[in-house]
Amino acid sequence: MKDERFYKAYMEHRTVSRRGLFRGLLKGAQVTPEIQYEDNIKAEVIRPPGAVAEVLFRQACTGCGECVSACPESLIVLNEQRPEIDFLANYCTRCEACIQACPTGVLQKNTFNIHARPTLNHACQNSYMYCDSCVERCSKNAIRWQSGLSPQILTEECDGCAECAFVCPVKALEMVLS
Repeated sequence: MKDERFYKAYMEHRTVSRRGLFRGLLKGAQVTPEIQYEDNIKAEVIRPPGAVAEVLFRQACTGCGECVSACPESLIVLNEQRPEIDFLANYCTRCEACIQACPTGVLQKNTFNIHARPTLNHACQNSYMYCDSCVERCSKNAIRWQSGLSPQILTEECDGCAECAFVCPVKALEMVLS
């Protein structure tokens, strides 16, 4: 341990000018620029249910694949070591198996939500013949149906399960990031 004699000897052989002293004192008081964190990063793909904010998701997800293995519908796939949902062959049944299997906590059980919503990207057959298959299957009542018109999607009511898009006979509905 260094005592007073060490510091006295050190200071005798080292001279500090008044300017150097003030520079040293004021340098510590300088305002340092704030580090800008990108906390508003938007996901570019559809993440599994209950996914935390994208910046946290990218930092904490290890790409272990536990959510992929746990999904009974085989919706979740790994892309660049990160899970995403692929709605091509099925829809989400809200079983939350992926949330329970996630060891890192990036999938959280809040209110069920997938950050994707159906959009009408193709011609709906309801315009020329009776079809209400999407409305019948929507348990959240997020689709308003009118005879002879395309369905109206209430995005604030939708939880992103994609059941409506899956049952559409002409694939008029497509899931997109919200």
